[in-house]
Amino acid sequence: MIDFSVLQQGLAMLASPWTFLALSAGLAGGILIGALPGLTATMAVAVLAPFTFFMDATIGIPFLLGIYKGAIYGGSIPAILVNTPGTAAAAATAKDGYALTQQGKSRKALELSLYSSVAADFLATLVLIVVAIPLASIAIRFGSPEFALLYLIALTMIATVSGESFLKGMIAAGLGLMVACVGLDPMTGYQRFTFGSTDLLAGVSLIPLLIGMFALSEILMQLTHPPSHSVENSHAGAVEHGGEPLRWAEFWALRPTIIRSTTLGAFLGSLPGLGAEIACWIAYGVARGRSREPEKFGNGSLEGLAAAESGNNAVVPAALIPMTIFGIPGDTITAVLIGALMAQGMMPGPLMIQQNPGFLFGMFLVLLVTNVLLLGFGLLAIRWLKQVTRIPPTVLYPCVMLLCLCGAYAVNSSSFDLLVLVAGGGLGYVMRRTGFPVAPLIIGLLLGPGFESALRQSLVFSNGSLAIFWSRPGSLILLVLLALVIVVMAWRGLTTAGIIKKRFKRLPSPSQKH
Repeated sequence: MIDFSVLQQGLAMLASPWTFLALSAGLAGGILIGALPGLTATMAVAVLAPFTFFMDATIGIPFLLGIYKGAIYGGSIPAILVNTPGTAAAAATAKDGYALTQQGKSRKALELSLYSSVAADFLATLVLIVVAIPLASIAIRFGSPEFALLYLIALTMIATVSGESFLKGMIAAGLGLMVACVGLDPMTGYQRFTFGSTDLLAGVSLIPLLIGMFALSEILMQLTHPPSHSVENSHAGAVEHGGEPLRWAEFWALRPTIIRSTTLGAFLGSLPGLGAEIACWIAYGVARGRSREPEKFGNGSLEGLAAAESGNNAVVPAALIPMTIFGIPGDTITAVLIGALMAQGMMPGPLMIQQNPGFLFGMFLVLLVTNVLLLGFGLLAIRWLKQVTRIPPTVLYPCVMLLCLCGAYAVNSSSFDLLVLVAGGGLGYVMRRTGFPVAPLIIGLLLGPGFESALRQSLVFSNGSLAIFWSRPGSLILLVLLALVIVVMAWRGLTTAGIIKKRFKRLPSPSQKH
């Protein structure tokens, strides 16, 4: 049972005018950023996170949550109007959204996108609130063996679902674990991989590296390999906002699709490594398979548009489940949020509910309020943000670059962090160009210290015996789950590579045997 003082703290956080102002500014800014092709939600949160370090946690964290939610929704606006998704999470939205615009139904498409996003966000937020406390009560009983296995499961899942190649994902996660070892050994105090540099004694600065690998590398990719459907090429043939509004009967008829896609998005979002970029396509594919009119998908289907927007927006609250309960990021954006919470002196995980219950409850209330604000801000965005898609990259990217430099320097006021920013940007660009996923590296860097600490503590308690990982009921269950994850992911990798199919093709059929 929640203490009344906890509820009072959460309500006080929500009632603060500064919190409400920060949330509103973050939501409006997120929608604006999402509507700008080339600027991703991850980039926005990573670049602006350092500026929240100088704010109170009750102001800075709601600001970042507002950006997160706003950017995921805002990406649908250019996807519908000019066939250029503002964020990767809106890629599936463009298939039917732009087709509706070409048919003169852009207003209907934009309104359906907004209403589906708000409904999915609200339902997924309720799921977060319902499951957070029960799961945390289980997680708080975990010891170091359970957490070591939990971190290993998260690393395995992230490495295998964040890219097409299992091997490249594992290499990226391993590289992240190596970067996490830079600095002083937490148990002995010896220097590791510092190469005599005093700037590396505290390890690699997280936020400048995040900004470099997500924001700077994205700018380099956009400048060197612009998308085939650029804004300049698209808005020449774009249809202006217009047409009839969405009727209530049309929206109500889509409720099975919205509920099903929201359920899928919430489930996928709660799994480490599966972000909105994947959820939108899975929800879209399932909706097409269950539809009575699958031939309309890709040609202006309201059902397809609702499925894509419900799936990607349901991920936002769901991705906070592993972050708040286990301290494991659900996607790349929550990885940045973990860094922001740590900078505020809070450690996401099971202890957060014990140490900061009022703040956590206030954060849940903030998520609910954003749904109401998203509806109002979204209606304004539908009307006024059409022209934002016309901002040329020659103006946009230099401004973002300046924010990257300011954000990286603001963390520690250190010029060395600028070198980390540039190195992270270069490494992120090379990884993207060579097909290595960036997310496993960053999440490996975040999980590395916790994994190392839990693993070494377990071995110290057991005098070096590995039996501690299967002698306890909780660790045994997680060990079986880890084995299951490895088998499933290995099967998926072999199937994708075509090895299993080739083997089956070589087997003679029953008729051939006789």
